[in-house]
Amino acid sequence: MGFIFLAAGVAMGVICLVTLARTRRFLAQAHETQAEVVGNHSRHRNRKSTYYPVLRYRTPEGTQHEVISPVGSNPPRYREGAQVPLLFNPANPQEVRINNFLNLWLLPLLFGLLGAAFLLVGGLALTATALRR
Repeated sequence: MGFIFLAAGVAMGVICLVTLARTRRFLAQAHETQAEVVGNHSRHRNRKSTYYPVLRYRTPEGTQHEVISPVGSNPPRYREGAQVPLLFNPANPQEVRINNFLNLWLLPLLFGLLGAAFLLVGGLALTATALRR
């Protein structure tokens, strides 16, 4: 049983590192601007809806873009007309993230904490098994 927890902890640790690297790479090239929420795009799955903010922003060059945020919620987190801080990739203006802690760091943090917990439980289980022998 301990090996299963250890394997799950290692897998979650790897996912943590991958999502952390992707976020850091995005932040290294991202530019910041303000965006207006112009609506919420809904996606339905298993009779539940998730709402993704539709964002309109301008690059420093003046080009306007309208994109759907990759992070959604239920209920909708942002109301139409709200102004939000936005990070965008100038090489790919469709790649955006609303600039707040949860949108940037939730996945690495979640997988890191879960991975550490599974590693701890797995290590304790293996230690307990070894001590009983």
